Amino acid sequence: MNVTRIRTPRGSRIEPALEQGWDEFTKLTWKAAAVAHDTGIRVEAHRSQYTADGVIMSGYYDLAIGSSITGPRSFSAAWDYLNGVATGAEQARRTQPSA
Repeated sequence: MNVTRIRTPRGSRIEPALEQGWDEFTKLTWKAAAVAHDTGIRVEAHRSQYTADGVIMSGYYDLAIGSSITGPRSFSAAWDYLNGVATGAEQARRTQPSA
């Protein structure tokens, strides 16, 4: 999914906007694209192939962050993880020593 940050005199927003009617995977893909856009870090969401007794469990996702993969995570755990990636990237930029 491609997203863009729109700057306005009162702040900014991501376009397209998050749609509450989207399924979980589409919402997570949108969130990953927003984090990637804002941080410059490669961030992707994938449906997990998590199985229990040989049955693929739905509702679990893997996240590719840079060259690392984490998962399986529930939707809410994956969303929270992406929030942490965004916050960590912002804090890292703020703490870079000036030359």
